[in-house]
Amino acid sequence: MDNVVLDTFAWFALAESEPGADEVEAQVAAAWLGRVSLHASFVSLAELQYIRTNEQGTDSAEKLIAWVKQQPVHWLHSDDALCGEAAKLKAAHKVSFADAFVAATAQRLNAALVHKDPEFDALAGVIKLHPLPRKTA
Repeated sequence: MDNVVLDTFAWFALAESEPGADEVEAQVAAAWLGRVSLHASFVSLAELQYIRTNEQGTDSAEKLIAWVKQQPVHWLHSDDALCGEAAKLKAAHKVSFADAFVAATAQRLNAALVHKDPEFDALAGVIKLHPLPRKTA
């Protein structure tokens, strides 16, 4: 079974029907059917909550988190080894702190990272990347 990690903005793509939502929806559907093992990093929970809170308020953020937690996703929380993996990725590549943890999650699970963030391009060849269409201005 293939492992797939959804980045924060893959979740937003699905929740907000952005470009790429169909691809994320297909991954979630495959997970419900047991065809893929769907994962996400603990940092995505925090990012989903603070971004939605800033944009639409606390109630909307709480509803989003509740909805995400109902999906067939395994949340990988931090441990010493994941911290070390994220630190190595952050030191060697131009990625944010949060993205280093998301990438370390994908690396640990040998998973394809489904994302919308051009920052992950720096990790091509290091982890498996599945970019979604990016938002246009």
